[in-house]
Amino acid sequence: MNMRTKSLYPFGGEYYEAHIFGYATKGIPGVEIVGLGKHSRAIKEKFIYLSRQKQLKFPLRRYVLCVEGELEGKKFKEEEFRYLELPLLMMLWSLTGHLLFERLDDCFLSGKVSVEGEVYTLKQNQKMLDRLELLFNGEEERIKIVAPQRENFDDFLHIHLEELWESIGEQERRKTD
Repeated sequence: MNMRTKSLYPFGGEYYEAHIFGYATKGIPGVEIVGLGKHSRAIKEKFIYLSRQKQLKFPLRRYVLCVEGELEGKKFKEEEFRYLELPLLMMLWSLTGHLLFERLDDCFLSGKVSVEGEVYTLKQNQKMLDRLELLFNGEEERIKIVAPQRENFDDFLHIHLEELWESIGEQERRKTD
């Protein structure tokens, strides 16, 4: 299974795009994150922790998540790279079958994820919305924004993150019944 999506992350007062893709294969089981350099390991361990907290069982496969964008050579401050955690986590949980997304290429995801599972998204402003329009090449009418319910995205189809998190628990309960 293969997936891809697009995201934005802040750096130096601007927003930059990142292309995220992932796949699952019949390799040595595990999770690998590529493209975030020294930050990859901490993010991977957080995802494993969150998955264990939700008691998610992964099929024994190799899951590879890749970030491609203008990340090389940037000295991130205040953990700006963490805004890529939400799309990476959603992709991982989709590849493992815990989120029922067959594709993410029409979804916009950007947010930090705490170890308690709280999500903090980019603050919506005109600069961010302009970048979002460029990111999706003017096809914003088909973009689905995945964000917490407290965020207000009037001009877009807004998928509430809380409902997705609840669906993970429901799916796991059905598997054990």
